Amino acid sequence: MKKNKSILLFQCLRILAITINCALITLFTTRLAQANEQASITLPWVMEQTLLNNSQLQTFPYDLRIEEARILQAGITPNPELSLAIDNVLGTGEVQGIDSTETTLVLSQLIELGEKRQRRINFAVSNKQQQINQYEILRLDILSEATRRFYQLLRLQALIKWNNKRIGFEAQALKAIKRRAKAGNILQADVSKMSLELAHSRIELQHLQDMITVEKQRLASMWAKDATFSSAQGGLELPTTFPSKADVLNAIETAPEYVQLLSLERVMQAKRRLEEAKGQYDINLGMGLRRFEDYNDTALVFSFSMPLNFTNPNQGNILAAKIEQDRVFQQQKLLREQLRLSLLEIHQAMMNNAKQAKRLKQTLLPLAKQLLIDTQAVYKTGHATVLQLVDAQKELFAIEREIIEANAAVYLQRLELARITGQAIPATLNTSVDALETK
Repeated sequence: MKKNKSILLFQCLRILAITINCALITLFTTRLAQANEQASITLPWVMEQTLLNNSQLQTFPYDLRIEEARILQAGITPNPELSLAIDNVLGTGEVQGIDSTETTLVLSQLIELGEKRQRRINFAVSNKQQQINQYEILRLDILSEATRRFYQLLRLQALIKWNNKRIGFEAQALKAIKRRAKAGNILQADVSKMSLELAHSRIELQHLQDMITVEKQRLASMWAKDATFSSAQGGLELPTTFPSKADVLNAIETAPEYVQLLSLERVMQAKRRLEEAKGQYDINLGMGLRRFEDYNDTALVFSFSMPLNFTNPNQGNILAAKIEQDRVFQQQKLLREQLRLSLLEIHQAMMNNAKQAKRLKQTLLPLAKQLLIDTQAVYKTGHATVLQLVDAQKELFAIEREIIEANAAVYLQRLELARITGQAIPATLNTSVDALETK
């Protein structure tokens, strides 16, 4: 009986332990999921995840292996050829039957002239480098797009913060207006006006929240995952220094599109040399044995053959390859000018936005704040209408939003400069907004 009770007690304790373990596992999993959902992300983390998991970048190792296989194929030399010829078989008269048969066995080898093998290899290596350059352009475009979406998320977060501040101001104003309306100092229409402004701001907040949900998913799609983060770390404060025009123009040499055309020119040059090599004749050398059944003897046989190239059999392909090379060279000159104009345009737009943000923040924003303070003061004494108060609030928040948008535009334009040039252009220490204002 005591033994049965001990067994029962042991089983109860075991069930209790299992239950506690399950509860702890469930709690840990829930906390871990909540932690993942509440985690904020940084731009370096976004770059890492995009590089590791973006679907468009996953096929590059296969493309590279294909090009390596083509290099291997280009280096293969022609195999020897074994030929067998039987003459004087089943004839008439003296050569009837097989008694007068002559059997020739020859081993021959095609010898390529004109460095055909090496030029095939050079052409394949150039194609491989071109493939790498194309990948670099794709990688840069994808990372730039991920960064752009990250900046867009920061922008929406800043707008939500700005809108919450506006809602706070309008809610306080509405309380004060309701007190004055209750006391009979103002009309009910003033309460309705302020209520409308507050409702409009709250709807705007809901719209921004919907937009940020979409933007989070768009950002997470860069690494093919669901958006499990809550926010992005960082801000869009106006930078203190900027790259100069000279810095931007000097970076053209590293622009991926320009580098790709330089690589393409090398491909076309290798192709032209390969076509020229194909126009060079090859020779075929052979050696074998010949068996004479009539005499029961054997003799050595040597062979030599080569085409008679009275004209170059590949001259059309050579001309086409030369024209393609000239076309790429012309494209280089046109692209260089296009890049120069595009970089100057983006740089100027960036500096214009930076100067506009600085003017808004240093000149208009203090005036708008003072206007709101003065309007609130005279409104309390009854010398200003609700419409004037609302206008003062709108003026302040409109300027604050303009600053956010101008700062965001600066970041996006700097990103575009980095994307086009393929590098983060260092900012010149004396190139600042303050310095540009004096020019």
